[in-house]
Amino acid sequence: MLIDIDHYNKEGMYLNFADGRLLDLSKENVHRLADEYWNNPSKLPPHVRQDDAFKTCSVCPFKGQSVFCSAIKPLLPFLEEMDRFNSYDNVTAVYVKRRGLVDVCETNMQNALQYITNMAIFEYCEDAKQYNIYFQGIEPFMGLKETLPRLLLNIYWLNKGDWKKVHAVIEEIRYAVTVTSKNCVERLNLMCNSDAFVNAYVKTHILADMLGVNFDETLEKYFTD
Repeated sequence: MLIDIDHYNKEGMYLNFADGRLLDLSKENVHRLADEYWNNPSKLPPHVRQDDAFKTCSVCPFKGQSVFCSAIKPLLPFLEEMDRFNSYDNVTAVYVKRRGLVDVCETNMQNALQYITNMAIFEYCEDAKQYNIYFQGIEPFMGLKETLPRLLLNIYWLNKGDWKKVHAVIEEIRYAVTVTSKNCVERLNLMCNSDAFVNAYVKTHILADMLGVNFDETLEKYFTD
């Protein structure tokens, strides 16, 4: 697919489909639509507003309060669109970085949508967003072999090499992502038929779980392979 990068000037992800359709997942558009859906009850069916599954989970600082889970917020505007696709469907993804640099990748929906599920967990979830700082320099289209060492190094550096803090943060991230991903997947199963978002969450969960591997061995392999 031919891509004119001049058409993409706002930070975020854009998905181009073979039939010519474009799905704008730029940060600005996601935030705008998320707020629109969040603040307009008519945008959501009653079962979503009333079902306990959409309330806060066990790691949320607002646990026990009658509030809607923030982690589902950026997914809401795109759920109907997702029912058109399966996780393995191909897409040409364009990612515009903060400084205006552009990456283009032929990938599948579950890989591309990890951009949104990561945003849901690390920018919107009231608990997990405290760990967003550790994901500096980690971008879409990076594979697990690149992402995991970078994440480990970020955790090590930001905790000044204090192994006690490093291991504590790793376990906190693993637990937070496990709980949040599990709950979001359960909610998605109530709201849409596509497995694209679900499998994107699974990929994020795998990354978090892999933090439990041998720290030294992982980094040594990264720098010597």
